[in-house]
Amino acid sequence: MNSLSLTSASLLGLGTAWAVFALEPEPAGPPGEPEALPRVVVIGYNDPARDWSPLSLESKPPTVAEKARAQDAARLLEDMPGVAVVRNGSQTGLPQVRGLYGDRVKVLVNGMTISPACPNHMDPPLHYLAPSQAAALVVVPGVTPVSLGGDSIAGTVVADSAPPHFGTNAVWHPFGEVFGSGSSANDGWAAATTLGIANDRYSVAYDGSFQGAGDYRFPGGRVRDSGYDIMHHELRGAARISAGVISAEAGLSRTRDTGTPALPMDMIKDDGYQGGAAFDGDLGFANLQARVYHHQTDHLMDNYSLRPAGPMRMFSPAESADTGFALGAVKAVEPHIYRLGVDFHDSQFDAYQQNADNGMRQTTINDGSRDRLGGYAEWQADWSPRWHTLLGVRADAVWADTGPVENYFPAAKPDALAFNANRHAIDDLNLDATAAVRFTPNEGSAYEIGAARKNRAPNLVERYLWTPLSASAGQADGRTYLGNLDLDPETAWQFNLAADWHGAHWHTKVSPFYTLVEDYIQGRPIARLDATKQPVLQYQNLDRAELYGVDASAEWEFVKQFTLGGLLSYVRGRDCQDDDNLYRIAPLRGRVSLTWRNERFEAGIEGVLVARQDEVAAYNGEPTTPGYALMNLRAGWNVTRRLTLQAGVDNVLDEFYADHLGGINRVTGSDVAVGQRLPGPGRFVYGALRLSWD
Repeated sequence: MNSLSLTSASLLGLGTAWAVFALEPEPAGPPGEPEALPRVVVIGYNDPARDWSPLSLESKPPTVAEKARAQDAARLLEDMPGVAVVRNGSQTGLPQVRGLYGDRVKVLVNGMTISPACPNHMDPPLHYLAPSQAAALVVVPGVTPVSLGGDSIAGTVVADSAPPHFGTNAVWHPFGEVFGSGSSANDGWAAATTLGIANDRYSVAYDGSFQGAGDYRFPGGRVRDSGYDIMHHELRGAARISAGVISAEAGLSRTRDTGTPALPMDMIKDDGYQGGAAFDGDLGFANLQARVYHHQTDHLMDNYSLRPAGPMRMFSPAESADTGFALGAVKAVEPHIYRLGVDFHDSQFDAYQQNADNGMRQTTINDGSRDRLGGYAEWQADWSPRWHTLLGVRADAVWADTGPVENYFPAAKPDALAFNANRHAIDDLNLDATAAVRFTPNEGSAYEIGAARKNRAPNLVERYLWTPLSASAGQADGRTYLGNLDLDPETAWQFNLAADWHGAHWHTKVSPFYTLVEDYIQGRPIARLDATKQPVLQYQNLDRAELYGVDASAEWEFVKQFTLGGLLSYVRGRDCQDDDNLYRIAPLRGRVSLTWRNERFEAGIEGVLVARQDEVAAYNGEPTTPGYALMNLRAGWNVTRRLTLQAGVDNVLDEFYADHLGGINRVTGSDVAVGQRLPGPGRFVYGALRLSWD
């Protein structure tokens, strides 16, 4: 199996095509849809009937057209209910799940938990998976089974490349694919290939991808400092043994000169190195999944290479390293299923900033570390075809530490001395619990109610930012933040309802939710001014914050070959302590599409509708954003079973608009004024092809 963690393997077993091993390919499906599922053999416990699949779960293999439109893997999530993307640059996509984002969302990339090396999260986890190589995306919002991870309160996002490809007999045969795309929005291009050889027992493959783009266009000019240059390489191997599948991989990614116009610096260099191994199989007494991995990032950012230099030229090197493992067992004793597991994640972080003109250096975080060790127990009972229940408990011990401030600018000396005089080692114990009940009265409907208690310990920036800096883990509000050694973990109480109705030619799903977060961590003004004479924001625990809303999706084949689809996402976030709104919450939004497809061709029209966002945070002066409506067109052609062509036009009417989660421009000399919200791209054309063989 692919190099998946326990949590990733569990998710993909919930119903995605990638939780199984292909033996014989079948003809491709209509254009714009996933290819027809191959005939498969299921190994280990990866049987969807034996996994708890929340009704609110969303999963998909991205289409060729979606990959062509995406500048990063986060863009592939935007068409899923309940998910939005916080973006400070073309490669900075942070998934927002029901109003929560950043470290509140557990993101697994090929089974790895990846900590950004940038204190402003300009290199988020999904940056390390090329859109062209993304094969399966899964989102579990809100009430999440404890077996899918802890130390997060919003939900879980899993993004994975393709699993190992095996043959049908002992004869070695080649397999692979090539992918290419282009976009007029930013003169962007992407190229990728998979080259491999396999028989029925062994599989070896190489994945490579390349992306490049300039500054993107909008009605009125170009957004300066928004281009990128990226490559990814990976070698993968797998072997089938009597008990299951063993797999291993090693890879690297390289990013150069990638702009982030909503942040004070740009990503000049970012090199990631990763390796890992996994086992998934049946040992007789239980099904076992095991995963071990290591990911390391060398990162460099500055404020003068890609944008006009300001009064002070600064650069900042940073390093992060993640090491982890997951071990879990699943035992089925009808009608019960038991899951036990343990997982570990070690994060190491080090960063400083330096004045390029006079050489003065200041520590950002010195030898920071954050370790988490968790264990869980889960009981699923399938009492009858109509009634199913799930109960789970989890404990996570989190301990963090950092070294003393070794270098500082003269003005920061009092802060450095005060910080060094304090004890930095901090321990937290998080206790999670989940309960869910599902009722399936007939073949056409299902109902689910779930409740959970989830926890998240503070990250290194929230705890150890020892002097006011414009480092905010992706907040990008233009304010300066100060850490807090006295922070408590966040505790979220979650309640979900979900209903699923479907028939032969239609499908509707609705999921209202409510989340109450105790000790919500947010910057609050203190009696100290920054260089712009605004109050410094220190991370503090709010007594209470709440988020509530609804996700919905529907699809109806009202005439043969014609399908009408839509989705709706709404979330409201409130700071109950200060009677304010939570910062950077996606507004009410929806999509409506009409698609025609037959065996060879597809054509579709889509409308994107986004409401005005005026429920904004007063504590940091968040500006409102007007609503907008966009029209998109697409078409596809399955030339042969192996060759697919896709093309489309986005923002057909060339509307000027700005996504509320798109960030505020900080780059001078652009066609966007400093302080203005970054606009979305104007009308652009894209195209892509995919050719595969096996």
